[in-house]
Amino acid sequence: RLSRRGRTIIFSIHQPRYSIFKLFDSLTLLASGKVLYHGPAKQALEYFSSIGYECEPFNNPADFFLDVINGDSTAVAASKEDHRHMDTGKVAEDNVDSGVVDVLHQKYLSSSLYQSTKEALRKVELGQGSKERVSKQEHEITYANGFLTQLYWVSKRSLKNLIRNPQASVAQIAVTVILALVVGAIFFGVKLDRSGIQNRVGSLFFVTTNQCFSSVSAIELFIRDKKLFV
Repeated sequence: RLSRRGRTIIFSIHQPRYSIFKLFDSLTLLASGKVLYHGPAKQALEYFSSIGYECEPFNNPADFFLDVINGDSTAVAASKEDHRHMDTGKVAEDNVDSGVVDVLHQKYLSSSLYQSTKEALRKVELGQGSKERVSKQEHEITYANGFLTQLYWVSKRSLKNLIRNPQASVAQIAVTVILALVVGAIFFGVKLDRSGIQNRVGSLFFVTTNQCFSSVSAIELFIRDKKLFV
């Protein structure tokens, strides 16, 4: 439903069933940090067939790709003898056959799919280079939304939490008012002399220390919302 509204959906998915796989437009296969395939999902089986890995009838393509990467498929077993010299001295990690991964990665690098992707990226880089250069600080984008947008929504959420939980906010206001009266009473009528300067330094130290300790209450937010973030 989201994709029909014009949204681009990106899945990082492991071994999806066929009903999910057939909805994909573009497919990227990764193993050990290497790209084994990137291109249209409907052409993936044809690509693997062209490099010698034939998917058996009625087999889920997603399972087939995973078996090929892990070196478990019959196609891999048949071609292992051809690539045995590439497996010498290598150790398989996390159930992934590193020799097969290297072979698939090299075949992808020599394919037309990789060349077309590389050409498209080169055009994008050239297009970006022709634009006016902006400062490094403005060019670096670390979040989808700007700082003011984030500040607005986080402030709005915090305000709603205060309204929905008035006991905590009332207690904080009461404590702040009481401390303000105590500090005001202690340092009331400070004179403009050497002792007055020392008294003002003491009051500033006391107020700053109080602010630092009062900010510890923000830890409650992390404790309460920890499950949401996890």
